[in-house]
Amino acid sequence: MNPIDIAMRYIELFNSQQFTAMGELFAEDSIWEGPTAQTPTRGRANIIAKYTAMEQMNMDLQMTGMHFHRDGNIVVAEIETRTSTGPAGRVADVFEIDDEGRILRMTGYASLYPVE
Repeated sequence: MNPIDIAMRYIELFNSQQFTAMGELFAEDSIWEGPTAQTPTRGRANIIAKYTAMEQMNMDLQMTGMHFHRDGNIVVAEIETRTSTGPAGRVADVFEIDDEGRILRMTGYASLYPVE
């Protein structure tokens, strides 16, 4: 898979609420930095634990990848988020992918205002 395919798969798994499978996209020694996280989550096992906890939340949120920008193994995914009541906001996720197709680092950035 090319790096854009990995980012698209991440979004697909999020939308189908397959959070454990999302965590399995990460490399063993990876880092996840979310837009609201105080400290990074390090290591695939810890990332899987974080995502597995999300499975219990029954989230009402969907992501749509609007634009994907690639430079080598780095992908920036511009994403719009929606709930059942309408637009929720915008996110930019930056993925660094290793040569085996695993996410080495993912950093998320979120807008402070909803999409109109």
